Amino acid sequence: MPSAEVLSLHDCGSSYRSLEQFQPQLSQLLRLGERLGEVLQVTAQLGILEPFTGEHIAPGQIEVQGANYRESLIANGLLSRNRAVLRVLEREYGSLDNLRRQDIYLAEALTGFALWLKRHLGDKGLICSEFLEEREQHDSTIPHQDLCDLSFSDANFDLVLCNELFEHLHDMDQAFREIARVLRPGGRLVGTCPMAFGQQQAIVKAIHNPETGDSELLGDAEIHEDPVRPDRGSLVYRIPGWDVLRQLQAAGFREAVIHHEVAWKHGVLGSDLPGVLVIEALR
Repeated sequence: MPSAEVLSLHDCGSSYRSLEQFQPQLSQLLRLGERLGEVLQVTAQLGILEPFTGEHIAPGQIEVQGANYRESLIANGLLSRNRAVLRVLEREYGSLDNLRRQDIYLAEALTGFALWLKRHLGDKGLICSEFLEEREQHDSTIPHQDLCDLSFSDANFDLVLCNELFEHLHDMDQAFREIARVLRPGGRLVGTCPMAFGQQQAIVKAIHNPETGDSELLGDAEIHEDPVRPDRGSLVYRIPGWDVLRQLQAAGFREAVIHHEVAWKHGVLGSDLPGVLVIEALR
């Protein structure tokens, strides 16, 4: 029989609008994060239920790649953090039919999450892209978009999805302004990124020199995997803190919140925290 603490992570979530709201829960959450190995054993015995579809994914169909379960627990091409995003979307839209009625921009095209959305939503209201360097744009069939300079017209989308991109932007404020511009009134931005969840300010790793176009490191370079450039990855400029909520509101969003999603029932687990933080902002 799982412990009470493991059972408490069966299917739960909380929403926070500031570090001050989140901080009183932090020590308890970190303690629960130490039990993730035990939580994983339950998932390994029961499998998971995929958000939206309700499909039961058997234990043998789940791939675990390392102890950072936020980036692992791969099933149907989705990572744990992808299913956390789907949980937020399921609460907001209720069903895949309702989600299909939205005009959606997804700032990725080659990931398992992109393929999952294309499979379940079709191409009619879904636009996917990747950021391509100038030399790559000539030889690629993948649509190119720069989050800091989107080519879309104003008020073009109901939903923008950005996963694991904010940390790679050298001008996050400009990207937020562009996303707000292309969203319709009442539209929303939903996404994930690594977070300095215990502090207000971002951890700055590198800065962009607009005069030279070069990146200036403020310490050791942090590189994340990049499906477009798997040989060299993508440089991290900053790990956002809770100040990201203020930045979103300054960019034109009327409300911004961070959801903490955790559910071994749905295969949503984390690393230090027991779950995944999902950013949501309303236009």
